[in-house]
Amino acid sequence: MTDAVPALKAENVRMTFGETRALDDVSLAVEPGEMVALIGPSGSGKSTLLRVAAALQPADNTSGPVAVLGHTMQSRGRIASRVRKNRARLGFIFQQFNLVGRLSLFGNVMLGALGRLPVWRGALGMFPNSVKQAAMDALERVGMEEFAARRASNLSGGQQQRGAIARALVQGAEVLFADEPIASLDPVSARKVMELLRELNQSDGLTVVVTLHQVDYAQRYCDRTVALNKGRIVYDGPSNGLDREKLIEIYGPEFETAFYGGEE
Repeated sequence: MTDAVPALKAENVRMTFGETRALDDVSLAVEPGEMVALIGPSGSGKSTLLRVAAALQPADNTSGPVAVLGHTMQSRGRIASRVRKNRARLGFIFQQFNLVGRLSLFGNVMLGALGRLPVWRGALGMFPNSVKQAAMDALERVGMEEFAARRASNLSGGQQQRGAIARALVQGAEVLFADEPIASLDPVSARKVMELLRELNQSDGLTVVVTLHQVDYAQRYCDRTVALNKGRIVYDGPSNGLDREKLIEIYGPEFETAFYGGEE
């Protein structure tokens, strides 16, 4: 056992949309260096939990605190006043990549450094040589250096997603939240992205929390899986402990799609 500060700690999180309780008293701790899959049927709350943890949306005012690397992101439905600074070591990968289409891939990756540069430099696109080198190093790391000059809008989905990961590396992220990062990708690209996340986790010690529809990807790439259903955690344990009976219990009629969806 260590006394390391959790990479993510959420306590008694509640999130309500109208009459629907998207998160129902959810508590979760992720230790540094873990790679954790969040799974569950559509509407189970897995993406909501990730967005709340990153303070991209406030939880209910009856919720407990949510912290990343010991820094409070929000508590009782109020986003922390220092949340931008607290996000400095947190990278967030979106399903739709969130790259600026008119910029080159290289330009997009350099944007990862904005949080530690004077505002005027970012506004004028005047990045120091150290950032330019970091961007090229990151692109090489994700196998995208040959596409550095290409406009992001002219890249495939898998290429854009690897570019988004490179941007998080330039940011200096120690924790990476990935919300359905392979949902829009073909199976080959999906495997490449998951293999990259796994490599960064194992080689660099990057903490990864990833929401997935495909259970087989969770079992293949993540040692730990947390399953949600109707806003509650219904499983938290080793990914290889998810047998057919447990998955049917979690997914019900969606079981076949959830398990085999990654290879269609």
